[in-house]
Amino acid sequence: MWLDEVNRTAEFEPVGTHPGHRRRGLGRAMLLHGMQLVRAAGAPHATVACLGAPGHPAARGLYHSVGFREFTRDAPLIKTRAGG
Repeated sequence: MWLDEVNRTAEFEPVGTHPGHRRRGLGRAMLLHGMQLVRAAGAPHATVACLGAPGHPAARGLYHSVGFREFTRDAPLIKTRAGG
């Protein structure tokens, strides 16, 4: 996670666990602990950039379980090489 002291917010990188250790509450524990740390550091807001697409319901479910809600979606763009 990254703390932005100027804007008083934090950003979590995508959080995940090894497939052999999923569904044990580890990701949730990491997020909750991180949110406590950033709140103590003065950041009342946090965001997470995740694969929240319909094809990744487990990731979306993890973030929703600790209170995150969707507010935007990225639009991936690609430019191909000319003439190639």
